[in-house]
Amino acid sequence: MAKTSYKLSSVLFGHTSDVRAIATFADGSIVSTSRDKTARVWKPSGNGKDYVETAVLKGHTNFVSSVCVINPSEQNPKGLIITGSNDNTICVYEQDQIEPFHIIKSHENTVSNLSTGKVENTFLSSSWDMTAKLWNTKDLTNPLVTLTGHTAAVWCVTDLVDGNIVTGSADKLIIVWQKDGSIKFKLSGHSDCVRGIVPIKDSEFLSCSNDSTVRHWNSTSGICLGNYSGHENYIYSITALTNGSYVFTSGEDRTIRVWLNGEIDQVITLPTQSVWCIDLLPNGDIVSGSSDSVVRIFSSVPERYASIETLQQFDEEVAKTTINSEQELGGLKIKDLPDAKALEQPGQKEGQTKMIANGNNVVAYSWSQSEQRWILIGNVVGASGGSTATSGKQLYNGIEYDYVFSVDIQDGVPPLKLPYNNGQDPWVVAQKFLHDNDLSQLFLDQVANFIIKNSQQTPILNDNVQYMDPFTGGSRYIPGSNITDSPSESSSKSNQSYSSLSPASPSYIPHMKYLKLEQANVLAIIDKLSELNAKQECTSKMSTTKLEIIKHLIENKIHGKETIADAVDILNEILKWPENLVFPALDIARLAVLHEDINVQLSTPDLFKIIEKHIKPGAIASNQMLTFRLLANLFHHEKGEHFCLSYKDDILKAICNLNSLGNKHNQIAISTYMLNLIVAFNKSNDTSDKINILNIMFILLPRFNEPEAIFRALVGLGTLLAATLNPDERNELINTVRQSEKILDVLKTMSENGHDINIQNKVANCSKQIIDLII
Repeated sequence: MAKTSYKLSSVLFGHTSDVRAIATFADGSIVSTSRDKTARVWKPSGNGKDYVETAVLKGHTNFVSSVCVINPSEQNPKGLIITGSNDNTICVYEQDQIEPFHIIKSHENTVSNLSTGKVENTFLSSSWDMTAKLWNTKDLTNPLVTLTGHTAAVWCVTDLVDGNIVTGSADKLIIVWQKDGSIKFKLSGHSDCVRGIVPIKDSEFLSCSNDSTVRHWNSTSGICLGNYSGHENYIYSITALTNGSYVFTSGEDRTIRVWLNGEIDQVITLPTQSVWCIDLLPNGDIVSGSSDSVVRIFSSVPERYASIETLQQFDEEVAKTTINSEQELGGLKIKDLPDAKALEQPGQKEGQTKMIANGNNVVAYSWSQSEQRWILIGNVVGASGGSTATSGKQLYNGIEYDYVFSVDIQDGVPPLKLPYNNGQDPWVVAQKFLHDNDLSQLFLDQVANFIIKNSQQTPILNDNVQYMDPFTGGSRYIPGSNITDSPSESSSKSNQSYSSLSPASPSYIPHMKYLKLEQANVLAIIDKLSELNAKQECTSKMSTTKLEIIKHLIENKIHGKETIADAVDILNEILKWPENLVFPALDIARLAVLHEDINVQLSTPDLFKIIEKHIKPGAIASNQMLTFRLLANLFHHEKGEHFCLSYKDDILKAICNLNSLGNKHNQIAISTYMLNLIVAFNKSNDTSDKINILNIMFILLPRFNEPEAIFRALVGLGTLLAATLNPDERNELINTVRQSEKILDVLKTMSENGHDINIQNKVANCSKQIIDLII
């Protein structure tokens, strides 16, 4: 009987960003982790090939980078799921729970890899903090062994049947450790980061690397038994049958490769760039996670193949992706590259490289200063080649980043490296860069805005304020923080050059997008809601069923018009809770309206009655703040935008009537609402509305005393002027500003108050930009 090939069996959708790690249980269940900060559990549906998502695990605050599982045993009858994250923690879950029963905070950097130990109920962890640890689930407080010896990030760890532990690192070394934590061997051979290790026999294992090779090692002798080549780029993941006859690898060349006795037996190409992780199911099927957010299963059993239509669609997607990859190189269109005529121009310095388009191929040349000619280096194929330049993955000190910028401080001094990952706060990264390189705080704004610009994010108006529970004053319930306009992550990778570092004024106006106030501690909101629900009178108290629906609403698990309508009805009920207990409902509402279907159903006159009650003078401060956040978020969909414009006069009047604009949280919420209203006015282009809000800004701006609120108000004022394209209308607005001596004094004062503090610089720069508009 002829051997059958692996073909697509099932496709699992659910993650919203790269799937970075996969693990499988003996019962066929799958756990996947992602840069979307979640881990998801998938269970077999029973028909032999389909899977159903059964849980989304909570607990991490950053990318979930690694996972392993421990099958049910006498000690752990339910089985365990263990995940590691860029938040430096390890979360341990029972298999049927979505919240961790224990969080390990032993590592000081990203937990890069987790693997199940050969001894029952043990597991291992490795980290970018250059350590690896062995754990027993009986005591999750202290590791059994801590392994320290690598000089760069440790990317992978496993243990062998013979009792040795093996680690692989960005220092290109593999270390074999004895049980007591002493080093037995340091194995060299790989020429780049070691990314994965898999045991195949009692004292034998395989390693894979960014150098695009697989190596076969003996842990007893420390000898390399073989070196296997076949991938065209970084290899990220490796797994194998116990005896090592069949080996499976995946990597940056868009492929999963099946190896038989050291030779490639099959190449499976996927319609995505990075195949980050693979594992084997108990039935022998391959499960993979990739950069397109998808989990895919491949089977060599024809009965488990996907339908003919699905297989055809998959092949079409692969073909399309291959064509696209051939037409692009590291983000550059091949058609945009110069042809051979460019080689007629001499180079500027020794070693300068130039890429030349030669039909559908790309050829690289290097300039020889001594020979005064371009010397052929070789062909550059697609995005392959196993190097930083060709893969788009940026490595700095052995750690992977979305970007590694080169920052020139001054002529004649080598540039400094500034690593950055999408999702990090640009100001935090900029501050660390200044601190690490002993640079002046004067550069903070410029470096942060450089990161924003060159990482293809939209400008951030950030609020680094830590919020407290408005009901108890504690920190358990956090109604929001790190407020931004939610820039989307860019999938492209880049190595940018920053020509010089000197104080400059970034442009903040005009601002044409609505700001979202969306950050929240969802678990804390649910806890507080449940706690306060128990205090309600019987007539106001939610049933368990209704409480569960609201929980699903917060977690964005509500789908279908009827279900959404039920959820909105329940939300409207709890929005009528007593004023001293209603704040979680207001917080839920401000998050819920970011979803269009809920926004549509909630934007009614009944909602305005609730809003009106909480923004009047004398309202409870926390309720007032959350209501202004709700108003700011309503703008993000057409129905809510229309709602806010319909009631703008009432809301603006209420703001002007406030005896105080409140604490900094309230001021930021009000200024964000004002900024979003101005963005909406620029869409409608109604001059009378613009004049009206301009006059209101004259009243409110001097009343703000929180720098971030002042900054947002100034961005609104500047946007009102800068985004008005009709010259007559713009002149009318500018003349209105010029006639207000009070506002001119405010602008002048603020423009002169910039100093080393980040937000004050933003305020000063924005004030100067407005002054430039009106003089």
